[in-house]
Amino acid sequence: MKRIALFGGSFDPVHTDHVNIAKACHDKLGFDEVWFIPTYLNPFKKKQNSSIKDRLSMLRIIEKENSFIRINEYEIRNNRPTYTYETLSYIVKEYPEIEFSFIMGSDQLDSFEKWDHFDELIKLIPFKVFKRSDQVNLEVFKKYNLEVFDFDNNFLSSTDIRNLKNLDKQIPAINKYVNWNLLYLSDRVEAHMDQQRYQHCLNVGKMAKKLAAIHGEDEERALIAGTLHDITKRWDKSKHEWYLKRYMPSVMSEPYPVWHSFTGYLHLQKDWLIKDQEILNAVFNHTVGSPDMSRLDMIVFCADKISVERDYENVDYYRDLVIKDLEQGFKELLKLQFEVAVKTHGENQIGDMLKNTLYAWVYQEGAE
Repeated sequence: MKRIALFGGSFDPVHTDHVNIAKACHDKLGFDEVWFIPTYLNPFKKKQNSSIKDRLSMLRIIEKENSFIRINEYEIRNNRPTYTYETLSYIVKEYPEIEFSFIMGSDQLDSFEKWDHFDELIKLIPFKVFKRSDQVNLEVFKKYNLEVFDFDNNFLSSTDIRNLKNLDKQIPAINKYVNWNLLYLSDRVEAHMDQQRYQHCLNVGKMAKKLAAIHGEDEERALIAGTLHDITKRWDKSKHEWYLKRYMPSVMSEPYPVWHSFTGYLHLQKDWLIKDQEILNAVFNHTVGSPDMSRLDMIVFCADKISVERDYENVDYYRDLVIKDLEQGFKELLKLQFEVAVKTHGENQIGDMLKNTLYAWVYQEGAE
C-alpha cells in the first residue's frame, strides 16, 4: 500500500526546514510521497503575508526540485479557512487505497488539543511529530503516544525569513522569488520607515516601471530598484557608519545625506542576498549618479525626482522631458540636483561623486 505523509501549513514562505522535514519522511521514514497542503488561511492566524498565488508558486519551485513532493490544493480551493479535521476527513475518504499520516512540528504541541474536532482527529490518522526545538511538550507527547523524529534542522521560521533573518540558510530559488516579487515589504521595509517615505518608495517603483516600459528597458528590474532605492534612508548614522566602515570605507568622504544610496546597495546585497548587479547599481547611483550611468540607473535616478507626489516648481516639465527623452531628462535633473545641493549645503559641501557625474554628463559633453 502506498504511504503518503500530509504536511499542512501556511508556508509563507516555504523554507529549507519544511523541505528537510519532507526529506526525512521520504528518506528515513519510508513515505513514498509528501503532500504539502497550503492553508487558505490558518485558523490561528489573522492574515497571510503573501497571496495564495505567490505561496503556490513558491511551493511549485520545491515540488519541481523534489520528485517525492506534491502540492494538494484542497484548502486553497475551499476559498475559506479550513480546519485540519475537515481536510483530513476528505483526503482519507477520497483516497481509501492510500495509507496516510499527518506530520507536524513539535512547536504545535502546545495548541494541539485545541484543534477543531480534536477527539475525532486524533483517532482519524497517525501523527508524526518532528522536533523543531529542544522544548517539547512531554505531557501531550506521552498522553497520545506520539512519535517524535529528528531531521536536518536549521531552526528556521517563516517569520524570521520574512524579517531577513537566516536567509543564508534559505532555499536560494525561494529567496530569489521573494525578492523579484517584492514580497513581505510590510515586514522588511514599511516597518522601518515613516509612512510618507514608504509611500514615496512605492511611487518611485511605479514611476520607474512606467519609464522602463516607455524606453524599452526591463520593467521588473526598474520596479524593484525603484521601490527599494531608499531602503536605508531612515537608518541612524551609526548604522550607516557600521556598514560603510566594514564594506565600503572609500565613500565615507561623501556627504552624509547621500550615504543611504551606498548602504542601500550593501543592505540589499548582504542582507537581502540580491545578486542582480543592475538592480544594485541603480540603487547605488540614485543620488549622485556616476560617469557611466546605465539606462536603468537613469530611470531610477529620474523616477526618484519626478514620482507622483513630487510638487516642486516645474516638476511637470521634467516629467514630460524624461518621458520624451530619457538621457536629456536625466541631464536636466542632474543639473537640478546639483543646484539644489549647492543651495542647501553650499558648494564646499558637495561630494566628488556628484561633481564627477555632472562633469561627465553635462560639462564634458558640452565642451565637446
